[in-house]
Amino acid sequence: MILRRAIEALGADYDQWRVLSRVMLRNDLRSVSSLQLDTGEKKGGSSRVWLTFLLYGAFGLWVAMMASAVPGLFLGGTIALSAAGVMIAMAILVDFQNVVVSPDDYHILAPQPVSSATYFVVKVTNVLVYTGIMGILLGGPTTLSLGLRHGALAALGWLPALAGMVVWTTLAMILLYTTLLQFVHPRRLRLALSYLQIILMMAVMGAPLFMTELTDYLGQADFEPTAALLLVPSAWFAGVLPLATGDWSLGGGIGALAGAGSLGVFVLYCRHGLSMSYSERLGTMMAASEARRPRDWPRRLGWPGIPPELRVVSTLVRGQFRHDMNFRLSVLSIIPVTLFYLLFATRDGPLPDPFVQLGFSAGSLWMIHFAALAMPVAVMDSLFRSESYPAAWVFFAAPVDRAKLVVNAGICVAVFFVAPYAVLLAGIFLWSFGNAVHALVHAVVLGVFAHLALQLRLLASPLLPFSEPPRKGSAMGNLMGMILISMMIAVFLPLIFRVGYANEALTAVLMGTLVLLAVLLPRAVERSIRPRVQRLEFAG
Repeated sequence: MILRRAIEALGADYDQWRVLSRVMLRNDLRSVSSLQLDTGEKKGGSSRVWLTFLLYGAFGLWVAMMASAVPGLFLGGTIALSAAGVMIAMAILVDFQNVVVSPDDYHILAPQPVSSATYFVVKVTNVLVYTGIMGILLGGPTTLSLGLRHGALAALGWLPALAGMVVWTTLAMILLYTTLLQFVHPRRLRLALSYLQIILMMAVMGAPLFMTELTDYLGQADFEPTAALLLVPSAWFAGVLPLATGDWSLGGGIGALAGAGSLGVFVLYCRHGLSMSYSERLGTMMAASEARRPRDWPRRLGWPGIPPELRVVSTLVRGQFRHDMNFRLSVLSIIPVTLFYLLFATRDGPLPDPFVQLGFSAGSLWMIHFAALAMPVAVMDSLFRSESYPAAWVFFAAPVDRAKLVVNAGICVAVFFVAPYAVLLAGIFLWSFGNAVHALVHAVVLGVFAHLALQLRLLASPLLPFSEPPRKGSAMGNLMGMILISMMIAVFLPLIFRVGYANEALTAVLMGTLVLLAVLLPRAVERSIRPRVQRLEFAG
């Protein structure tokens, strides 16, 4: 049996590997609903894996379009593999940190006769199952596009190239974790990796913009493997593509050898780092207290006239922002992503005034509209999950109206994040439009649209704040869903603005309608979600 021989060649026990891998995957699928979107519905344990698969498949179509945007097989494969690698690396950062950084492994497996080699193979298998599924969904459509464009041999060559890129990215992230944990406390490591997460998020969200800018150039490009391009890891595996079609070259051969050699080096170093001694060291580090600087935070703030449900959610949000690094970084990431889109939107000059250039003639504003809708929804999505979710038992034990808590979570995001964000946008619009009234009105309109989007998000998936455990695969699925939906809304917003900004009377009608919806929608959402919220169960 080939698989048994491969496992035993790494020094692992095949029977132990098979049992442990099966148990780990079964626990993941049962307890954390791996690769699912948060839907707020848990009837009968039914999963929504298909929806996440659909979103990954949609991004796979985008990867296939990038591969088909250039006539050169090598360059197209390099671009597609780079996109897939970035998405997988970000998924490991966002969703699968606990697969690699798991201090409980030593306490569970140490009493058992499990060798370090078996432990290594089990952990790598556990991660590769998830990244392999993502790789299939992200790279599957490219197999068809390359086959139609370059022939069946190119499609066959794409399969080992994609597999190599998936394994390379997975092992590279594991090596990054195990190396940094030798020098950095796990809690501080999460801070560093969270900043890396922001960079990768900007890469994922900015890639379509870069591709739009380079479409004309790439359409005439047909690169062969060069020394400079072969410094990029994805180009190593893309070198397999021309070799598969019979187009032999020194650069392609060197790239393929570099890819295979780097995988061997990664296996060697990961095998040494990801061992039982690593798990023991990690457990000791997590148990040891880390020195913290004392901070004088105000213990209590006055909230006269504020509803108690909003006061509770506000207190939770402030506390999570101080202590939950993932939540803090999800909030802080709004600013660089917005500036990133602003730079792209203003590359040809100031933003167009939608009151002057009606409708789609102000097309470059869609990037800012997308950011204004997507970023608050991303913050709302992070408001549901927390590693401190067992503390949410108080919501289920206290005599509180859970529906009001859920609705006020959206209001809290609108007050503390959307409102300051609208002020920032107003300043950007004032600089671009040169008209204070137009800038203020447009910023307010976008802010109200964001508030309505938050309430609709709660209507679709009502969850109590910080009450859900982080689920493997769900964050990336939710992020991609948020990007797709926000893009679709941002594309059609100019139709509304074309009518609403045509004259002052229509503008007044538009703003009045939005304000009325902003007041009535939370109440309607509260009544609608109350039966579903009452059926929620404590996840701890």
